[in-house]
Formats: sequence, C-alpha cells, structure tokens
Amino acid sequence: MRHFCTSIVAISLSLCFTACKKHFTDLSEHANDIFWVTNNGADMPVRVMGNTSSKVVILMIHGGPGDGSFDYEDSKTERLREKYAVAFWDQRNSGASAGNNNLNTLSLSQMINDLEVVVKVLKVRYDGADIFLCAHSFGGLLSAGYLVKDSNQNAVKGWIDIDGAHDYPLTNALSREMLVDTAQSEIDKTHYVLEWQYILDYCISHDPLSSYKVSSQVETYAHQAEYYMGVQQTTALSLAEDPADLLVDYYNLNQTSAGINFLESLESTTFSDQLFKVETPSLLLWGQYDFVVPPGVGENAMANLGSAYKKMVLCPHSGHHPMQTDTDLAEDEIIHFIETFK
Repeated sequence: MRHFCTSIVAISLSLCFTACKKHFTDLSEHANDIFWVTNNGADMPVRVMGNTSSKVVILMIHGGPGDGSFDYEDSKTERLREKYAVAFWDQRNSGASAGNNNLNTLSLSQMINDLEVVVKVLKVRYDGADIFLCAHSFGGLLSAGYLVKDSNQNAVKGWIDIDGAHDYPLTNALSREMLVDTAQSEIDKTHYVLEWQYILDYCISHDPLSSYKVSSQVETYAHQAEYYMGVQQTTALSLAEDPADLLVDYYNLNQTSAGINFLESLESTTFSDQLFKVETPSLLLWGQYDFVVPPGVGENAMANLGSAYKKMVLCPHSGHHPMQTDTDLAEDEIIHFIETFK
C-alpha cells in the first residue's frame, strides 16, 4: 500500500509504554488529532475528532473488511463529537492504512491484536479515557472477537454494536431467508416484480453456506433489496479520500489469493457460543430492513450475551446503515448509553 506524508506522527505501542505516564496531546473540546499505530507490518491511521476533554472516546470499528472509517465523520457523528471524542481507525489493508505488504499476515486474530493495540494507545494518549467500542457490520465480528478474548473487555466501558455480524454462518442463512420471504411478499404486492423474482430464483436455488462466491452474491442482492424497499441510499467517504487507496484495498482483498483466503476464512467464523463471556454493557442498534445482517443476528446476540445490561433498538427507516438513515435515533441511544455507563 501507499505510504503517506511523514509529517503525520507515527506512534507504535512500544513508544506509548516507554513514554510511561507522558500525555501525548492536550485535551480539547475541538480536537482534530491524527496519528498512526504501527503493528506487525501495518501502519494504521487513527483520527480523533471532537471533545477529548470529556475523557470519553468512542472508537469506530468499521465494516468491510476493507472499508475505511471516515465515512462516519459527517453528520452521522456530529452530536457525538460535540459531547465526546470519536476515534476513526482504519484497520490494516483498509482505508488509508499503509505499511509493508502484510497480506500474508492478514487474519482475524491479527486484526483482534491490532484492536488491542489501538485501545491501549488511546488510553495512554488520552490520559486513561473511558473507551466505548462502536462497531458496524464486519466490525461486529472483530469487536466480538476482541471482547471474548482474555480480559480485553475490562479495558472498555461498553459495546455499541450496529448491525454487527458476530456470526457469519447465521448471518448468511438469515440473509437468504429474509430475501426469500420479502421477495415473495413484494411480488404479491406487484412491487419491483422482475427484480424480486430474480433474487427469489437465485436464493431458492443457491445456499450461501455452500461457498464464498454464493454468499457474496447473496450479499449483493441484500444491498439491492434495501433500494427496492425504499431505504435511503447514501454514498460513503473514506479517510483516504483517494480512489487509488480504495482500488488497492479492493484488489488486495478480492483479487489476490491471500485476500480471498482471508475472506473465505470468515465464512465459518462465529462468536455466538462465546458471547456469554461478555459482561460489558451492550447496546445493539439494528436496521429494520437490513438484509445484509438481518435483525435476527442481533436477537441471537441478545440471547447469548452475558451482560447484565443489554438493549436492542430497531431503527425503523434503516437497512444496513442506521447511523445514516436513523441518525437522530442512533445518536440519542448512544448518548444515553454512554451517559449511563461512563
């Protein structure tokens, strides 16, 4: 991947802990800090915006894998940034991340380790701030893996899971089921009959659990289904703000053997049977019309979480992106959650 301007300060975990109690930055109500976390061959940018003087940091764990984090920078987190700090982290091989060719080390376990490092850096840099994980889509799988590992959950105050895919086989099965049920209903109503019939025929004759190729096609139809159901469509932006970075990320993940092997390995990954370990307060936000990670996946998390406090909120105007299409509701719930548990 490309390397970026050297005027941006690179921070490694070893630097953080050799500095011991040193505070890396002044706290501010209008922070706009950017630094890099280096871990096992990857240089990952973290941009912290908003009110760091609150001593609360919301760490955005984006989806994909391969997306960037900065598409949440605009109105989707505007009120959150007024009250708290929001950290936009681009995962390895995503967004504006750089470093040596590290595709051969790309794995979920490595990305969980990356998240461990990022949390530790934030706590040192912002003087022991309260960290809340805010994960979306694939980020739900990554953050679930982080929370069930060792004593990681003790480092954070809460888990905000937005349409998170903590169980890929369940996600694939429920996506197909929701597409079939909805297609039949919409055809009966004469809504987008040709389009829904095409989806119905494919989903009836193809099992997304059979191969990554089939699950990818079902996911494509799941995104299209939101449009047919009238869900508002928006265009995401990346922290990179450079189409070349997006193309490189896409190529590395989808056109190389290492990238494809990584994506295929996720298809059998589930943390449903380990969520009982998670005692961290948990807020689940879900789009009512999410065909990609259907609400049933959230219901599964609710049934399995060991948290004394766990709440699931359905967002009535949303598909896979409630922060875009039910922004006020999502921010209201997140603010109430953080004020309760910070």
